[in-house]
Amino acid sequence: MALSNSADFLLEGLTVSSSEPGLAVINVATALDIPAIVPFRAAVDRCAEIGKVFVVVNLESVNFIDSPFVGTLMGCRKMLQQRGGDLAICAATQFLQDRLSIMGLDRIFHFYTSPQTAISDFHFLGSKEHFSFALPLQRNCVTLLRRMVCSILTKKNFKPKLIMHVETIVDELANNAVDYSSPDSTDFTASVSISRKKIVLVVKNFHSKLEKSAMDALFNKYQNPKIDAESTRGRGIPLIKMLSNSVNLDISKTEVIVQVTKIVEV
Repeated sequence: MALSNSADFLLEGLTVSSSEPGLAVINVATALDIPAIVPFRAAVDRCAEIGKVFVVVNLESVNFIDSPFVGTLMGCRKMLQQRGGDLAICAATQFLQDRLSIMGLDRIFHFYTSPQTAISDFHFLGSKEHFSFALPLQRNCVTLLRRMVCSILTKKNFKPKLIMHVETIVDELANNAVDYSSPDSTDFTASVSISRKKIVLVVKNFHSKLEKSAMDALFNKYQNPKIDAESTRGRGIPLIKMLSNSVNLDISKTEVIVQVTKIVEV
């Protein structure tokens, strides 16, 4: 079965079409009950196999969804998310939206008004984002950076647990830059790269001249982090390493660069 603009009929009332790479639209014109589960799942599986991991289900002509089919929708969405995609439903009547809401689907899916609105969101959700900043060495800049990163992750539908972990990592990295930069420094830099598979944070702060003993001590602090029970600071490095998948440190006489990678788990 090849997906194309001239839709392939999978069963009466169910067609699949594709107008761009990575995307498929399933148009449904029959009741989504138990007999529809197997062909629908087969259609979504086939889309995933050929790289169409963003799937829009058009319910404009549907007047009934059985509760077992709701479980199928959720299972198909999880499978697509594991491949870096997603599944959206759109154009449901108000009656159908009310029924789906009673079954709790409104807490899992956004009810898009049309295929195009869902596709527009997919373009945003699937896009890679990269931001770079030069920020003053001030506490309020740490707060602004943390809020901005979390806001983007929220809008891109990342899970709350991951957002909380990234928020903590950003907070610790940026606070370390503010606390341990050279007294004559005025700013630090931060960059954030976001994709569906991983989030990479890089923070760089500056020094007039780091002696070798200070460089070695800093390197050892990241390689073998320890918490001093009597200290109010220095607790961030063990926390960063615990919440991230990798921490890389690059130290020179004038710069300290920390790169943290957080893998996105579905």
